[in-house]
Amino acid sequence: MSDPYIHGHHASVLRSHSWRTVENSCPHLLRYLNNPSLTILDVGCGPGTISVDLAARVPQGHVYAIDPSPEVIEKARKHAEERGVTNIHFEVGDIFRWEQHKGMHEAGFDIVHAHQVLQHLQDPVSALEVMKRLVRPGGILAVRDSTYSAMDWYPDVPGLHSWKALYLDVARGLKTDPDIGKRLHAVALQAGFARADIDASVAAWTFSTPEERAFWCGLWADRTLQSEYRRKAVEGGYANLEHLEGIAAAWRELEGAEEGWFAVIHGQVVCRVG
Repeated sequence: MSDPYIHGHHASVLRSHSWRTVENSCPHLLRYLNNPSLTILDVGCGPGTISVDLAARVPQGHVYAIDPSPEVIEKARKHAEERGVTNIHFEVGDIFRWEQHKGMHEAGFDIVHAHQVLQHLQDPVSALEVMKRLVRPGGILAVRDSTYSAMDWYPDVPGLHSWKALYLDVARGLKTDPDIGKRLHAVALQAGFARADIDASVAAWTFSTPEERAFWCGLWADRTLQSEYRRKAVEGGYANLEHLEGIAAAWRELEGAEEGWFAVIHGQVVCRVG
């Protein structure tokens, strides 16, 4: 299994990614979007909802967004077209091969942004080093990632403990870090930022209303049985179909619990480039 991206691009995965906005996924970035002429690079943009939202907030500026999946880049372009946002360019790309892209230049962006990207990389320090090179002096690098081991729920559904343990095992088996959110500041230090130039914070998504639980628990039930994650779990020897069906049922149990509640914990850093 050479591809470390655990989720793949099944509809259950894109359902989550397409829900993301600047408000719900980049609260640490809002205070920096105070100039309508900013140039922004969005790394690992997925279906582009955050990227397009960023572009709408900098109407005299420009957003350049990359993702390694041609399929999701097409979805992102369609989303921008539907929103009528034109100051954005989507490209199939890899941050480690940034020199191959005409729209990416060293010290070329006011803001470089990555949301839920580092947790899927086998060398996150090198990725941050590259992103740092692409930020102009006086600009910022903004990163946010989850900490899976800190995710919590109520009531205590035993099958979700199996979900968490399995997810951590599969991700670590791919030589990635599903808990990198809690150490983003440490990764930034390794990438060459001074501690005084790193602002670290934490944020959460909370899913508690019937609609929120149906969204979150439903997509994870589907993802467990239908996405690339299922293949990696089974082929890696971490689970069998019966195990996965039990986990999916646990997600449906939480979805149906009137008092159900789930929290996704994120670490965030804003790193200033001198």
